Amino acid sequence: MKTTIRQILLATSIGGSSVGIIMVAVDTVASRELTFYKVIGNSFVFTFFVYSLYAGLTFLKDLSNIEHLERAFIAQIPWITSPVVNFKIATGIGASFLLTCPPISGTYRLSVGAEYALSFLNEQTWGIGVNLAAISFLALIKLYKNKTLGHRGAQSSY
Repeated sequence: MKTTIRQILLATSIGGSSVGIIMVAVDTVASRELTFYKVIGNSFVFTFFVYSLYAGLTFLKDLSNIEHLERAFIAQIPWITSPVVNFKIATGIGASFLLTCPPISGTYRLSVGAEYALSFLNEQTWGIGVNLAAISFLALIKLYKNKTLGHRGAQSSY
């Protein structure tokens, strides 16, 4: 089972990040309206996808090095919309739910590959949501840690 978990984590981090890097690069190059906010947003998202790729590659190199992978998936949990900022990012698989107000309504999204939304000062309604796939991947990381690294006793680093 730990081999399957490792393969899923590698596919979502390396594969999804690679797709994301290509998507952001194409979006930036092909954009006819390259505003300051779009450049900042795309730069941030591009940097995140590169970091997520790095996290997957470091995990591939050393299977006990999963801290970066955890951080990459934690960053994918929130989905926030507001008139100030719209933020959502996912690598590999995204299964998200967003609750918006006003009016109160729910939105579901499922994506495979990579997905992102980062914009500033727009006409979005207020909303908050979660990427359930990212939470699931964090659970897989915890399961992988427990099966691979075992329960080591409290070790002092003094």
